[in-house]
Order: sequence, then structure tokens, then C-alpha cells
Amino acid sequence: MDKNTLTKIVELFKSANNITVFTGAGISTSCGIPDFRGANGLYSFVQKKYNLPYPEAIFDINYFKKHPEPFFDLSKEIFDNKIKPSLSHRFVAWLEEQNKISLVMTQNIDMLHQRAGSNNVIECHGTYLSAHCVNCNKFYDIKEIESSLKKGEVPYCNCGGFIKPDIVFFGEQLPIKFFDAYHTPPNTDLLLIIGTSLMVQPAASFALKLAQYSSSIIVNLEPTEYDQLFTYSIYENLDSFSKEVWDNLKKEE
Repeated sequence: MDKNTLTKIVELFKSANNITVFTGAGISTSCGIPDFRGANGLYSFVQKKYNLPYPEAIFDINYFKKHPEPFFDLSKEIFDNKIKPSLSHRFVAWLEEQNKISLVMTQNIDMLHQRAGSNNVIECHGTYLSAHCVNCNKFYDIKEIESSLKKGEVPYCNCGGFIKPDIVFFGEQLPIKFFDAYHTPPNTDLLLIIGTSLMVQPAASFALKLAQYSSSIIVNLEPTEYDQLFTYSIYENLDSFSKEVWDNLKKEE
């Protein structure tokens, strides 16, 4: 990012009081969590490990109901204590501390925004924080199944059915909170999009809709087909971008 562009972007952050952040898998890759669709992504890894009929089967609700083991084995990686929030996660949390955040919308299920300190978060592809039995629909809090998740084991309900975290699988509806935010968008004077190709719908439609009404910045290592819609499209390491902007904003404190 050249100095002139950095100066203009920092000014946008300084003047903004209602920043909406939309994040994808790219914000977590520096934490040790690979993205899904890259050459070395999670889909490629799990398909080889479990000989899946197709890569996305691990998140297909019909496949999951017959073969839950691959999903829970993969979940073990997310609950690894060695995985910490990235600098970009912490930058977003700091912006919230400065009372600049309207909403953080994430496509991720890794809970790293919350672990970094963000509170106003919508996980549009569901959450591990709650779960339900696939048989009797009994509710479970994450604390009740966390031990199994950390071990990569399938947790079972008293009725004998296995317990599914409230993650949105292919074939399931996104959470009501997502549609509420889509139909009644948060007050936004700056849209920050980090680490997403905007290929997954309907989640990406939220960011694309907001981009029509506010200044916007998208940050990725590679271009997307929507980059012309945003005020600034930045192609660089996400944590490097966050550090540059954060360092300059802290100079102004």
C-alpha cells in the first residue's frame, strides 16, 4: 500500500464512527487455520484424509447425519489452544474499544473474533457456542460438549442421538440474525471487508449490499470479481494492512 493510499484510508478510519466489518477465512489463516478453497485448504485436506465423495461433504447436513466423525475430527483443530486471534482480529476488537464498530459479521466458525475481544459479532454460518441433539432437539451449551470437541469425539445426548453444534451446514438455513441484519443493515459509514473472496452466498450479499451506501475497503491477497464496487481494494497480507492502519491510528490518540 503506497503512502498516499494509506493516508486516505487512515483518514477514513479516523472519521468513521460506525464501521461494519465483514470477514472470511483469510483473516484466520495466519492463526494456523487454513482457508477452505485454497490449494492447501481445508476441503482438500479433509477429502484426502477421509476419502469423502466430494470436498464439501464434511459440511453437508445429509452426509453429516450418516458420518459425523470427520466434522468432529476437524472441529478439534479449531479448539486447539495453540490457535490465537490474529493481529487483524485484535485490530477489529480495538476498533470496538474505541466505539467505532457498528457490527462484525463473520463467515467464520472459529470464534476468534470473540476471543480477541469483539462483542458485537454475528456468525452468519452459525456457532459452536450452542448445540442441539439431532434426534430429540435438546439444547446444549458449548461447555457441556467442549471436552468432546477438544478431543475430536462425537458428543452424544442422553437419548442416544449425537449432538450437533449450531453450525450452518449446506442444506440448512442461515441464522435469523443474519437476515435481520441484511434486511435492516446497521448504520454504516465505513465498510471493511477482510479475507473473503465474496463467493459464498447468501452471506456475501450482505457486504455487497452495504458497499452501495458507504465508503468501503476490501483487503485480500488476491483480487475478487467484485473489487470495482469498493472505494479501495488492497492486495496485501491482512495483518500487515491492519498493523499499518492501527499504528497510524494510535499515533493520533
